[in-house]
Amino acid sequence: MFAIFCRGGLKFTPNRCIFVGQQFWATKYTVFARLCSSSVCENASEKTFTVSYLINSCGLSSNEAVSVSKKLCIKSPQKPDAVLELLREYGFTKAYISKLVIKLPNVILCKCPNQTLLPKLEFFLSIGVPRSVLARKLSVFPFVLRHSLKDSIIPSYNYLKTLLGSDERVVTVFLRAPMAFDCCWAEWNLFPVLKERGVPESNILYLFMCQPTMLMLSKGRLTVYVDRAVEMGFDISKTVFVVAIRVLSNLSESNLKRKMDVFRKYGWSESDISTAFLRCPFCMSLSEKKLMANMEFLVNEFGCKPVHVARNPVILSYNLDKRIKPRCLVAKVLDEKGLKNMNSVSTLLKVTDEVFVKSHIVKYEKDVPELLDIYLGKVEPPVKWVSSRSNI
Repeated sequence: MFAIFCRGGLKFTPNRCIFVGQQFWATKYTVFARLCSSSVCENASEKTFTVSYLINSCGLSSNEAVSVSKKLCIKSPQKPDAVLELLREYGFTKAYISKLVIKLPNVILCKCPNQTLLPKLEFFLSIGVPRSVLARKLSVFPFVLRHSLKDSIIPSYNYLKTLLGSDERVVTVFLRAPMAFDCCWAEWNLFPVLKERGVPESNILYLFMCQPTMLMLSKGRLTVYVDRAVEMGFDISKTVFVVAIRVLSNLSESNLKRKMDVFRKYGWSESDISTAFLRCPFCMSLSEKKLMANMEFLVNEFGCKPVHVARNPVILSYNLDKRIKPRCLVAKVLDEKGLKNMNSVSTLLKVTDEVFVKSHIVKYEKDVPELLDIYLGKVEPPVKWVSSRSNI
Protein backbone atom coordinates (compact mmCIF):
# COMPACT_ATOMS: atom_id res chain seq x y z
CA MET A 1 0.00 0.00 0.00
CA PHE A 2 2.74 2.45 1.02
CA ALA A 3 4.69 1.62 -2.14
CA ILE A 4 1.70 2.52 -4.31
CA PHE A 5 1.17 5.75 -2.40
CA CYS A 6 4.75 6.87 -2.76
CA ARG A 7 5.74 5.54 -6.18
CA GLY A 8 7.69 8.24 -7.93
CA GLY A 9 7.31 10.61 -4.99
CA LEU A 10 4.02 11.95 -3.72
CA LYS A 11 4.24 15.66 -3.00
CA PHE A 12 4.82 18.20 -5.75
CA THR A 13 5.22 21.91 -5.33
CA PRO A 14 3.19 23.85 -7.92
CA ASN A 15 5.04 26.44 -9.98
CA ARG A 16 3.98 29.13 -12.36
CA CYS A 17 5.86 27.82 -15.40
CA ILE A 18 2.96 25.50 -16.14
CA PHE A 19 0.80 28.44 -17.16
CA VAL A 20 2.86 30.80 -19.24
CA GLY A 21 6.45 31.78 -19.84
CA GLN A 22 8.39 33.99 -17.46
CA GLN A 23 8.41 36.76 -20.06
CA PHE A 24 4.62 37.10 -19.75
CA TRP A 25 4.79 37.38 -15.98
CA ALA A 26 7.61 39.90 -16.15
CA THR A 27 5.53 42.03 -18.50
CA LYS A 28 2.50 42.03 -16.23
CA TYR A 29 4.54 42.87 -13.15
CA THR A 30 6.34 45.62 -15.04
CA VAL A 31 2.93 47.21 -15.61
CA PHE A 32 2.24 46.97 -11.89
CA ALA A 33 5.63 48.49 -11.11
CA ARG A 34 4.84 51.47 -13.36
CA LEU A 35 1.50 52.02 -11.66
CA CYS A 36 2.92 51.63 -8.15
CA SER A 37 6.13 53.62 -8.02
CA SER A 38 8.80 52.58 -5.54
CA SER A 39 12.31 53.55 -4.65
CA VAL A 40 14.80 53.03 -1.86
CA CYS A 41 15.07 55.77 0.71
CA GLU A 42 18.14 57.89 0.01
CA ASN A 43 18.55 59.54 3.38
CA ALA A 44 17.71 59.11 7.07
CA SER A 45 14.88 61.62 6.92
CA GLU A 46 13.01 59.69 4.21
CA LYS A 47 13.64 56.42 6.03
CA THR A 48 12.30 57.82 9.29
CA PHE A 49 9.17 59.21 7.61
CA THR A 50 8.52 55.89 5.84
CA VAL A 51 8.83 53.84 9.02
CA SER A 52 6.67 56.31 10.94
CA TYR A 53 3.96 56.27 8.25
CA LEU A 54 3.90 52.48 8.11
CA ILE A 55 3.47 52.30 11.88
CA ASN A 56 0.95 55.10 12.39
CA SER A 57 -1.14 54.84 9.21
CA CYS A 58 -0.80 51.20 8.20
CA GLY A 59 -0.72 49.52 11.61
CA LEU A 60 2.65 47.78 11.24
CA SER A 61 4.84 47.01 14.23
CA SER A 62 8.22 48.70 14.49
CA ASN A 63 10.06 45.61 13.24
CA GLU A 64 7.61 45.11 10.38
CA ALA A 65 7.87 48.77 9.38
CA VAL A 66 11.66 48.68 9.32
CA SER A 67 11.57 45.53 7.18
CA VAL A 68 9.03 46.96 4.71
CA SER A 69 10.89 50.27 4.52
CA LYS A 70 13.74 48.42 2.80
CA LYS A 71 11.39 47.74 -0.13
CA LEU A 72 9.82 51.16 -0.63
CA CYS A 73 10.22 54.80 0.24
CA ILE A 74 7.30 57.06 1.15
CA LYS A 75 8.35 60.63 0.42
CA SER A 76 4.90 62.16 0.80
CA PRO A 77 1.66 61.00 2.41
CA GLN A 78 -0.43 62.06 -0.60
CA LYS A 79 -0.36 58.79 -2.61
CA PRO A 80 -0.56 56.34 0.29
CA ASP A 81 -3.29 58.39 1.98
CA ALA A 82 -5.43 58.11 -1.17
CA VAL A 83 -4.83 54.35 -1.37
CA LEU A 84 -5.65 53.79 2.30
CA GLU A 85 -8.81 55.87 2.04
CA LEU A 86 -10.00 53.74 -0.87
CA LEU A 87 -9.16 50.50 0.91
CA ARG A 88 -11.08 51.59 4.02
CA GLU A 89 -14.11 52.40 1.89
CA TYR A 90 -14.03 48.81 0.64
CA GLY A 91 -13.96 47.19 4.06
CA PHE A 92 -10.24 46.97 4.78
CA THR A 93 -9.69 47.26 8.52
CA LYS A 94 -6.36 48.35 9.97
CA ALA A 95 -5.47 44.69 10.51
CA TYR A 96 -6.26 43.86 6.88
CA ILE A 97 -4.28 46.86 5.64
CA SER A 98 -1.21 45.91 7.66
CA LYS A 99 -1.30 42.34 6.25
CA LEU A 100 -1.69 43.64 2.72
CA VAL A 101 1.15 46.17 3.03
CA ILE A 102 3.53 43.57 4.50
CA LYS A 103 2.89 41.20 1.59
CA LEU A 104 2.58 43.77 -1.20
CA PRO A 105 4.26 46.99 -0.01
CA ASN A 106 4.15 48.86 -3.32
CA VAL A 107 0.36 48.79 -3.38
CA ILE A 108 0.17 51.86 -1.15
CA LEU A 109 2.14 53.87 -3.71
CA CYS A 110 -0.25 53.23 -6.59
CA LYS A 111 -0.79 56.18 -8.88
CA CYS A 112 -4.41 57.21 -9.25
CA PRO A 113 -5.93 54.42 -7.12
CA ASN A 114 -9.40 55.30 -8.39
CA GLN A 115 -8.24 54.24 -11.86
CA THR A 116 -6.01 51.31 -10.89
CA LEU A 117 -7.25 49.63 -7.70
CA LEU A 118 -10.89 50.75 -7.71
CA PRO A 119 -11.90 48.97 -10.96
CA LYS A 120 -10.45 45.70 -9.68
CA LEU A 121 -12.31 45.93 -6.37
CA GLU A 122 -15.51 46.84 -8.17
CA PHE A 123 -15.11 43.92 -10.54
CA PHE A 124 -14.92 41.37 -7.74
CA LEU A 125 -17.96 42.93 -6.09
CA SER A 126 -19.83 42.82 -9.40
CA ILE A 127 -19.46 39.04 -9.73
CA GLY A 128 -20.79 38.50 -6.21
CA VAL A 129 -17.85 38.57 -3.80
CA PRO A 130 -19.13 40.11 -0.51
CA ARG A 131 -17.38 43.37 0.38
CA SER A 132 -16.19 42.20 3.82
CA VAL A 133 -14.95 38.90 2.43
CA LEU A 134 -13.16 40.63 -0.44
CA ALA A 135 -11.13 42.70 1.99
CA ARG A 136 -10.25 39.68 4.11
CA LYS A 137 -9.20 37.54 1.16
CA LEU A 138 -7.14 40.24 -0.54
CA SER A 139 -5.34 40.99 2.71
CA VAL A 140 -4.23 37.35 2.83
CA PHE A 141 -3.48 37.07 -0.88
CA PRO A 142 -3.11 40.57 -2.38
CA PHE A 143 -0.99 39.52 -5.33
CA VAL A 144 -3.96 39.46 -7.69
CA LEU A 145 -3.92 43.25 -7.41
CA ARG A 146 -0.63 43.26 -9.34
CA HIS A 147 -2.38 42.22 -12.52
CA SER A 148 -4.17 44.11 -15.22
CA LEU A 149 -7.95 43.92 -14.95
CA LYS A 150 -8.38 43.76 -18.71
CA ASP A 151 -5.48 41.48 -19.63
CA SER A 152 -5.35 39.13 -16.67
CA ILE A 153 -8.15 39.24 -14.08
CA ILE A 154 -11.07 39.28 -16.51
CA PRO A 155 -9.56 36.55 -18.74
CA SER A 156 -9.08 34.42 -15.62
CA TYR A 157 -12.71 35.06 -14.69
CA ASN A 158 -13.90 34.17 -18.20
CA TYR A 159 -11.95 30.91 -18.14
CA LEU A 160 -13.33 29.93 -14.74
CA LYS A 161 -16.87 30.97 -15.68
CA THR A 162 -16.71 28.82 -18.81
CA LEU A 163 -15.31 25.89 -16.86
CA LEU A 164 -17.59 26.11 -13.82
CA GLY A 165 -20.75 27.52 -15.40
CA SER A 166 -21.80 30.30 -13.03
CA ASP A 167 -20.64 33.37 -11.12
CA GLU A 168 -21.59 31.62 -7.88
CA ARG A 169 -19.08 28.88 -8.52
CA VAL A 170 -16.41 31.36 -9.62
CA VAL A 171 -16.93 33.28 -6.38
CA THR A 172 -16.60 30.03 -4.42
CA VAL A 173 -13.26 29.42 -6.12
CA PHE A 174 -12.14 32.95 -5.23
CA LEU A 175 -13.16 32.49 -1.60
CA ARG A 176 -11.29 29.20 -1.32
CA ALA A 177 -8.27 30.08 -3.45
CA PRO A 178 -7.85 33.73 -4.52
CA MET A 179 -4.60 32.69 -6.21
CA ALA A 180 -6.74 31.25 -9.01
CA PHE A 181 -6.97 34.86 -10.23
CA ASP A 182 -3.20 35.21 -10.02
CA CYS A 183 -2.77 32.94 -13.04
CA CYS A 184 -3.24 33.11 -16.77
CA TRP A 185 -5.31 30.22 -18.07
CA ALA A 186 -5.03 30.98 -21.78
CA GLU A 187 -2.73 28.02 -22.43
CA TRP A 188 -4.01 25.72 -19.68
CA ASN A 189 -6.97 23.44 -19.22
CA LEU A 190 -7.00 20.40 -16.95
CA PHE A 191 -10.63 19.56 -17.64
CA PRO A 192 -9.89 17.31 -20.66
CA VAL A 193 -7.17 15.44 -18.75
CA LEU A 194 -9.76 14.04 -16.36
CA LYS A 195 -12.60 13.81 -18.86
CA GLU A 196 -10.53 11.74 -21.26
CA ARG A 197 -9.79 9.28 -18.46
CA GLY A 198 -13.51 8.77 -17.90
CA VAL A 199 -14.11 11.00 -14.89
CA PRO A 200 -17.71 12.31 -15.02
CA GLU A 201 -18.02 16.07 -15.56
CA SER A 202 -19.99 16.48 -12.33
CA ASN A 203 -17.14 14.92 -10.37
CA ILE A 204 -14.56 17.11 -12.08
CA LEU A 205 -16.53 20.19 -11.07
CA TYR A 206 -16.83 18.82 -7.54
CA LEU A 207 -13.05 18.40 -7.37
CA PHE A 208 -12.28 21.90 -8.62
CA MET A 209 -14.93 23.49 -6.44
CA CYS A 210 -13.71 21.76 -3.29
CA GLN A 211 -10.05 22.38 -4.00
CA PRO A 212 -9.47 25.06 -6.64
CA THR A 213 -5.70 24.71 -6.29
CA MET A 214 -6.06 21.45 -8.21
CA LEU A 215 -6.47 23.72 -11.22
CA MET A 216 -2.88 24.80 -10.71
CA LEU A 217 -1.26 21.40 -11.03
CA SER A 218 0.62 20.55 -14.18
CA LYS A 219 -0.94 17.98 -16.48
CA GLY A 220 1.90 15.60 -15.70
CA ARG A 221 1.42 15.85 -11.98
CA LEU A 222 -2.32 15.45 -12.18
CA THR A 223 -1.80 12.37 -14.36
CA VAL A 224 0.45 10.86 -11.66
CA TYR A 225 -2.32 11.20 -9.07
CA VAL A 226 -4.93 9.81 -11.45
CA ASP A 227 -2.77 6.80 -12.28
CA ARG A 228 -2.06 6.18 -8.61
CA ALA A 229 -5.75 6.32 -7.67
CA VAL A 230 -6.57 3.86 -10.47
CA GLU A 231 -3.79 1.53 -9.36
CA MET A 232 -5.09 1.58 -5.80
CA GLY A 233 -8.48 0.36 -6.98
CA PHE A 234 -10.68 3.47 -6.98
CA ASP A 235 -13.60 3.49 -9.43
CA ILE A 236 -13.12 6.39 -11.87
CA SER A 237 -16.87 6.85 -12.23
CA LYS A 238 -17.40 7.47 -8.50
CA THR A 239 -17.03 10.72 -6.57
CA VAL A 240 -14.64 9.00 -4.17
CA PHE A 241 -12.14 8.80 -7.06
CA VAL A 242 -11.68 12.59 -7.22
CA VAL A 243 -11.66 12.73 -3.42
CA ALA A 244 -8.70 10.33 -3.51
CA ILE A 245 -6.92 12.54 -6.05
CA ARG A 246 -7.50 15.53 -3.80
CA VAL A 247 -6.05 13.72 -0.78
CA LEU A 248 -3.06 12.39 -2.72
CA SER A 249 -2.20 15.88 -3.95
CA ASN A 250 -1.94 17.13 -0.36
CA LEU A 251 0.06 14.26 1.17
CA SER A 252 3.83 14.23 1.47
CA GLU A 253 5.57 10.89 1.69
CA SER A 254 6.79 11.51 5.24
CA ASN A 255 3.36 12.65 6.42
CA LEU A 256 1.73 9.58 4.92
CA LYS A 257 4.27 7.25 6.54
CA ARG A 258 3.65 8.73 9.99
CA LYS A 259 -0.11 8.29 9.67
CA MET A 260 0.22 4.71 8.46
CA ASP A 261 2.46 4.03 11.46
CA VAL A 262 -0.33 5.29 13.72
CA PHE A 263 -2.77 2.83 12.15
CA ARG A 264 -0.31 -0.04 12.49
CA LYS A 265 0.25 0.87 16.14
CA TYR A 266 -3.43 0.22 16.81
CA GLY A 267 -3.55 -3.10 15.02
CA TRP A 268 -4.33 -2.31 11.39
CA SER A 269 -2.87 -4.62 8.78
CA GLU A 270 -1.82 -3.41 5.32
CA SER A 271 -5.14 -4.75 4.07
CA ASP A 272 -6.98 -2.73 6.74
CA ILE A 273 -5.17 0.46 5.70
CA SER A 274 -6.03 -0.16 2.05
CA THR A 275 -9.67 -0.85 2.94
CA ALA A 276 -9.94 2.32 5.00
CA PHE A 277 -8.44 4.53 2.30
CA LEU A 278 -10.66 3.06 -0.41
CA ARG A 279 -13.77 3.65 1.69
CA CYS A 280 -12.85 7.09 3.06
CA PRO A 281 -9.76 8.72 1.53
CA PHE A 282 -10.11 11.70 3.88
CA CYS A 283 -9.05 9.50 6.81
CA MET A 284 -5.50 10.08 5.55
CA SER A 285 -6.04 13.85 5.72
CA LEU A 286 -6.76 13.84 9.46
CA SER A 287 -4.01 15.05 11.77
CA GLU A 288 -1.84 12.49 13.54
CA LYS A 289 -3.05 13.91 16.86
CA LYS A 290 -6.70 13.34 15.97
CA LEU A 291 -6.05 9.86 14.57
CA MET A 292 -4.15 8.79 17.68
CA ALA A 293 -6.75 10.19 20.08
CA ASN A 294 -9.70 8.57 18.31
CA MET A 295 -7.95 5.24 17.73
CA GLU A 296 -6.76 5.14 21.34
CA PHE A 297 -10.28 5.63 22.64
CA LEU A 298 -12.13 3.39 20.19
CA VAL A 299 -9.68 0.47 20.25
CA ASN A 300 -8.00 0.57 23.66
CA GLU A 301 -10.69 2.15 25.82
CA PHE A 302 -14.02 1.30 24.23
CA GLY A 303 -12.93 -2.12 23.02
CA CYS A 304 -13.60 -1.91 19.26
CA LYS A 305 -11.83 -4.36 17.01
CA PRO A 306 -9.30 -2.50 14.81
CA VAL A 307 -10.75 -4.16 11.69
CA HIS A 308 -14.21 -2.75 12.46
CA VAL A 309 -12.80 0.78 12.60
CA ALA A 310 -10.95 0.17 9.32
CA ARG A 311 -14.22 -0.86 7.67
CA ASN A 312 -15.87 2.35 8.89
CA PRO A 313 -13.03 4.90 8.75
CA VAL A 314 -15.35 7.91 8.56
CA ILE A 315 -15.86 7.61 12.32
CA LEU A 316 -12.25 8.69 12.80
CA SER A 317 -13.22 12.14 11.53
CA TYR A 318 -15.77 12.72 14.30
CA ASN A 319 -15.07 14.92 17.31
CA LEU A 320 -13.89 12.76 20.20
CA ASP A 321 -15.23 14.87 23.08
CA LYS A 322 -18.41 16.17 21.47
CA ARG A 323 -19.61 13.09 19.59
CA ILE A 324 -17.68 9.87 20.10
CA LYS A 325 -17.28 9.78 23.90
CA PRO A 326 -20.78 11.06 24.84
CA ARG A 327 -22.52 8.58 22.53
CA CYS A 328 -20.35 5.68 23.60
CA LEU A 329 -21.00 6.50 27.23
CA VAL A 330 -24.76 6.43 26.74
CA ALA A 331 -24.57 3.21 24.74
CA LYS A 332 -22.39 1.63 27.40
CA VAL A 333 -24.86 2.51 30.17
CA LEU A 334 -27.80 1.11 28.22
CA ASP A 335 -25.87 -2.05 27.34
CA GLU A 336 -24.79 -2.79 30.90
CA LYS A 337 -28.33 -2.25 32.19
CA GLY A 338 -29.60 -4.69 29.58
CA LEU A 339 -31.79 -2.08 27.91
CA LYS A 340 -30.14 -1.87 24.48
CA ASN A 341 -27.43 -4.00 22.93
CA MET A 342 -24.38 -2.39 21.32
CA ASN A 343 -24.24 -4.10 17.95
CA SER A 344 -22.45 -1.55 15.80
CA VAL A 345 -20.26 1.35 16.88
CA SER A 346 -20.38 2.78 13.36
CA THR A 347 -24.18 2.99 13.39
CA LEU A 348 -24.02 4.48 16.86
CA LEU A 349 -21.71 7.26 15.70
CA LYS A 350 -23.00 7.91 12.18
CA VAL A 351 -26.65 8.74 12.93
CA THR A 352 -27.62 12.40 13.34
CA ASP A 353 -27.82 14.01 16.77
CA GLU A 354 -31.59 14.15 16.51
CA VAL A 355 -31.89 10.43 15.73
CA PHE A 356 -29.41 9.48 18.45
CA VAL A 357 -31.16 11.49 21.16
CA LYS A 358 -34.55 9.99 20.26
CA SER A 359 -33.33 6.40 20.01
CA HIS A 360 -30.89 6.35 22.92
CA ILE A 361 -31.96 9.00 25.42
CA VAL A 362 -35.63 9.98 25.08
CA LYS A 363 -36.67 6.35 24.64
CA TYR A 364 -35.00 5.30 27.90
CA GLU A 365 -35.33 8.42 30.06
CA LYS A 366 -37.79 6.70 32.41
CA ASP A 367 -35.47 3.74 32.93
CA VAL A 368 -32.33 5.91 33.32
CA PRO A 369 -33.37 9.46 34.33
CA GLU A 370 -29.74 10.65 34.48
CA LEU A 371 -29.04 9.55 30.89
CA LEU A 372 -29.26 13.06 29.42
CA ASP A 373 -26.89 14.43 32.06
CA ILE A 374 -24.46 11.62 31.29
CA TYR A 375 -24.67 12.50 27.60
CA LEU A 376 -24.06 16.19 28.35
CA GLY A 377 -21.16 15.38 30.63
CA LYS A 378 -22.82 16.72 33.78
CA VAL A 379 -22.49 13.49 35.76
CA GLU A 380 -20.03 10.60 35.78
CA PRO A 381 -21.41 7.37 34.28
CA PRO A 382 -21.61 4.31 36.58
CA VAL A 383 -19.67 2.14 34.09
CA LYS A 384 -16.10 1.27 33.15
CA TRP A 385 -14.80 2.17 29.70
CA VAL A 386 -13.05 -0.96 28.55
CA SER A 387 -15.53 -3.35 27.00
CA SER A 388 -15.31 -7.11 27.09
CA ARG A 389 -17.34 -7.29 23.90
CA SER A 390 -15.44 -8.17 20.72
CA ASN A 391 -18.13 -7.64 18.11
CA ILE A 392 -18.55 -3.85 18.13
